[in-house]
This record gives sequence, C-alpha cells and structure tokens, in this order.
Amino acid sequence: MRDGGIILHPDDVDAWVQAIETADRAGLGPKALAGAAPLVRPCLPELAGAGLIPAAAAAG
Repeated sequence: MRDGGIILHPDDVDAWVQAIETADRAGLGPKALAGAAPLVRPCLPELAGAGLIPAAAAAG
C-alpha cells in the first residue's frame, strides 16, 4: 500500500491479516485525504448543467 513497501502473495490470507493488523495507522486519514485531494474536482455545476440535479443544489 502506497509507500509501505510490502509485497504479499494474494493467496496468503494469514500474511495479509498480519500486515493489516500491524500496520502503522497513525495519520492514515490525513495521508489518504492529501493523496485524494488532487484527484477531486467540483462536479455539481456540471451535473446541474446536464439537468441531473437542480441548479440551486449546485449553487449552494
């Protein structure tokens, strides 16, 4: 996962459980948000323009 540097065989369930249970989760939420932020764009005006949502919803 990302910078973790862990390679596990996809069929080794015990290794996956161990890796997940012992992963350092401190700051994981902020790191995920920082990684996702550049991939997100405002889409409400686009949806309103396509008539999928009311224009008032896009203005809010």
